[in-house]
Amino acid sequence: MKSKHAQVHFNESGTPVADHFDDVYFSNDSGIDETQHVFVAGNDLLERWQQWRNPTFVIAETGFGTGLNFLVAMRAFNEFKATNPNHPLKHLYFITTEKFPLPQQDMQRALEAFPALKAEAEALSELYPMGLEGCHRLYFERHSTTLDLWIGDVHELLPQWHAPIEGLIDAWFLDGFAPSKNPDMWTDALFSQMARLSKTGTTFGTFTAAGIVKRGLAGVGFDIKKRKGFGRKRDMLTGVFNTANDSVQHKLRLPNGPYYRYVNSSVTEASKVAVVGSGLAAATACLALVKRGINTTLYFDGDTLASGASGNPQGGFYPQLHSEASIASRIQAHSFLYARQAYDHIIKHVKDNGLADVAHDFCGVIQLSFNDKVAERQNKLATADVWPEALIKPVDSKEVSDIANLALPYSGLYIGLGGWLSPPQLVNAMIEEALQSGKLTLKPNHTYVSHKVIEGTPHNQEGGASPGVLDADDVEIASGEAVNGAVRQQVQIRFNVSEPEKCGGNETACATANAGLPQEKPALSGNEKNLIADHLILALGAGAINSEDFNSLSLRPVRGQVEAIPTQPPIDGLNTVLCHKGYMTPALEGRHALGSTYVKNDLTTEVRNEETETNLATHEQALANTSIVQALQHDGKARAATRLGSPDHQPVVGALHNFDVIKSQFAMLSVGKPLTSAPLLPNSVVSTLTCLGSRGLTTAPLMAEVLVSSLCKEPLPLSNDLLNAVNTSRFMTREMIRSQS
Repeated sequence: MKSKHAQVHFNESGTPVADHFDDVYFSNDSGIDETQHVFVAGNDLLERWQQWRNPTFVIAETGFGTGLNFLVAMRAFNEFKATNPNHPLKHLYFITTEKFPLPQQDMQRALEAFPALKAEAEALSELYPMGLEGCHRLYFERHSTTLDLWIGDVHELLPQWHAPIEGLIDAWFLDGFAPSKNPDMWTDALFSQMARLSKTGTTFGTFTAAGIVKRGLAGVGFDIKKRKGFGRKRDMLTGVFNTANDSVQHKLRLPNGPYYRYVNSSVTEASKVAVVGSGLAAATACLALVKRGINTTLYFDGDTLASGASGNPQGGFYPQLHSEASIASRIQAHSFLYARQAYDHIIKHVKDNGLADVAHDFCGVIQLSFNDKVAERQNKLATADVWPEALIKPVDSKEVSDIANLALPYSGLYIGLGGWLSPPQLVNAMIEEALQSGKLTLKPNHTYVSHKVIEGTPHNQEGGASPGVLDADDVEIASGEAVNGAVRQQVQIRFNVSEPEKCGGNETACATANAGLPQEKPALSGNEKNLIADHLILALGAGAINSEDFNSLSLRPVRGQVEAIPTQPPIDGLNTVLCHKGYMTPALEGRHALGSTYVKNDLTTEVRNEETETNLATHEQALANTSIVQALQHDGKARAATRLGSPDHQPVVGALHNFDVIKSQFAMLSVGKPLTSAPLLPNSVVSTLTCLGSRGLTTAPLMAEVLVSSLCKEPLPLSNDLLNAVNTSRFMTREMIRSQS
């Protein structure tokens, strides 16, 4: 939902003051020095980072405010990285909450007081999100830092953070306005959630020494110490969490059974991951993996990438929103905003590196009010005032015509951040960026057949690690990590290699598929090959229909045909994407995309004249008050592909199991037992990212981030209810709960 912005004024010292709480955002004396003293030194961060042996460190904050604490922490981490380039600690996560986010201009004005942070402040301003409740994941590549800005009430947000059983947070910046000014925040509920999310050894620092804070944190398992306060404050509090403390509420730390996402041991830089697929799901997964330094091999069954539903020359890019902040709408909204950030990065990357461009135009999307029923639904959305206008807003017929540069007698809803992109060019650009990391290997003409789980074998101590997934017949085989004294499982993957490895007409793949990478002997036509990896991600799209691995999931293939209409009056000047029951894009290389049909359970992809007629008829009916469609001349050029969806129309992301086999282990859910009483899913070395349907451009980047973050045991960028809604186990879990007698 849309959030309320903070109301502030600036005092005589130039310090922002929150009108609602009548308190300053930072010290009048020196905000930077205060943050350094209370939070950086209060958590002993510099000393702890030196001793840290994990690849990530997670700071959580209560009260983002101006972002000053974040900027100081990010700068400190940047300096640490610069002086310790080979340190195992590679990345900082900073998770923060804010109920009343500052308007961007107020945040910028507040941070102007700190010229030492100018570069960091400009980076934050560039990515600063709109006021939409939920998690906004912002990636600061140059600073090796990820900011998760959770907008909303801290008491509603923290229970929705998904955490490993052993804890998620390494250090707390316990900020926010003073307890006397903001008593609603400083409660036992907050302290209990801090304990739930903390590890043994997690620290906190806070500016206050109030008794309610000291007693509250001691009561949930923190060992408390007083330190000298900053400036005129005599004391401040610090502390360390200990899960063995008798005060720890262990019931709060119980995971939600089949929805728990951190079952496996972490995928790390030492791991070898295989991804199977050729479209957006596979490309976004590969990019998320290599950004974490993980050796990844991408297998696809043809010469070229984006051979399936991601191969359409143009795709409309926008979220599907409703008048209520439903789970489906929230997934769409946050996926859309994250995807826009990801695509802006990709487009800038290809430009900066002189690579092949990604055809696109963020020209906005208009959802036309083309009949009374749609008008009623759109009016309901507009009057509900659920979404920020920066995301979606009503427009009248004159505004529609002006934006579209086409006379249209319809009102509608305008999504200004949307537009269109070329999915195949986007896929190739993502793979090109991933290849530049040196962590990705491409393997075309590999058709996935099956897999089986095997026990890991030891590293070859002399040979070292291989850059990719290895042949089962090789002498050196990548080892799984030891987990509690046991060898980690691996996965043996069976492929059919259809011809000698080459890249056909795909220029990106031809140039980079095997350049500088270990070469294999050419595979003979029809040759089967077994390969071993530490983890397998199946992003097969509609190809999952033919795989036994997905038999326990209810998959819904839907054929869609999109016309490529030659540009002509009156649509040659179209400046935005028009949506109704179908869609029409501005021209790309002299043609407009006009689609799309929806034919359930049809896997064939030949172009059909009857579907061309259906597409034209759909547009003619929706635009019945104009003569636009009747005047169009079409030469029959079109493309058909099969999308894959799910029964509830949500993506399917997570561990892949035969849920029919394991569901008997969750029988307690059928007699009303809570999810916390159910067992966790078994360990799995196979995951899937699938069922993106017709919204892959919107959902793929965030769903890939969810999956890879889970595999790496990192913070997740969605709340628990949204994570559950895309979990692979949800169909089994719902079935067991519904079967209550």
